[in-house]
Amino acid sequence: MWRQFYNMVRVGAQGIYISMFDEYNEGNQIAKTAENAGMVPSGSGLWALDEDGTPCSADYYLRLTADGGRMLKGQIPLTATRPTRPVP
Repeated sequence: MWRQFYNMVRVGAQGIYISMFDEYNEGNQIAKTAENAGMVPSGSGLWALDEDGTPCSADYYLRLTADGGRMLKGQIPLTATRPTRPVP
């Protein structure tokens, strides 16, 4: 996701639209969500943020999106290195 922010800012995009805000059933939601399988209702079919083995805070993608917005606005420098840590 950070690479997408970086590429769009690098080419001069004036805005970025986040379209998958609440896709809980697909595991690509931006909204605050379960950090691990223990926080997901049994049998729900929902994914937790640590499915790939990387622990993340429940608000990780919200924070990542905020940092992408700051880079877009020039409030932080253009960087290919993601400044947002998975766990604060």
